[in-house]
Amino acid sequence: MSAMQDTLGSIMEATRTGDDERFLAHLADDVEYVFHVGTRGVQGKDGVRRFLNKYRTIAADVVWRVDRVAESGDCLFIEGYEEYTDLRTGERIAHPYMGIMEFRDGKVAKWRDYFEMNQKKSG
Repeated sequence: MSAMQDTLGSIMEATRTGDDERFLAHLADDVEYVFHVGTRGVQGKDGVRRFLNKYRTIAADVVWRVDRVAESGDCLFIEGYEEYTDLRTGERIAHPYMGIMEFRDGKVAKWRDYFEMNQKKSG
């Protein structure tokens, strides 16, 4: 497993446990995070911290699964699946996603996520 994949694993574990400081430690100070392409992203670690705080008011019982990864240079491409309970409605939301992390000096400097919003889980 590469260093970039190790970083992804650590970020996923920090997400699962709610350890924001561990999550943020893997990001460059000037990170650009676009949590949904087409939506205005956030800048810097403070922007990501605010995003994480807001996300927790919306999503609970989060499942984040990675099915495939690929690397090219300093980029890690991630294909997977996210599922959570929308705390505003009580509905279970599920969607496949694609993420791209660009690394600089061993930290995530840019991160873009692609997925369709508001897909209710059937069944």
